[in-house]
Amino acid sequence: MIRTPRSLWMIRAVLDSLTEDTTMMPNGPRVTAAPNRCEIQAKVLRGQRSAKFPDKYFLDLQILRSRSIAGPNFAQVGSQVKAFTLDPVSGPLEGLTIRARAEFLGDERGGVFRLTRIEVLR
Repeated sequence: MIRTPRSLWMIRAVLDSLTEDTTMMPNGPRVTAAPNRCEIQAKVLRGQRSAKFPDKYFLDLQILRSRSIAGPNFAQVGSQVKAFTLDPVSGPLEGLTIRARAEFLGDERGGVFRLTRIEVLR
């Protein structure tokens, strides 16, 4: 029987625990986005009411302007992002420019913006 120092045994135990998938998610644990909020101006590329939830509206946006209000700003100017809102939407928004408060919900692998206080600019 080969005896190993206790410190080597502890290192092995730590390394073994790091390789176990304790979250049941592929590719290991995920880190959710820090609390954040920004004000965006965006062009609505596509909009669609949810089939399951009539008060939920899905949007594909192109970010035109972005200003951080609190925390990190995940809305990068020029990027195309997915968003949703639970605020009432009056009529189709496709092709229009909006201003809204946005909060990124997700992790390092992706996510979606939740919009509030939506104003149609043009």
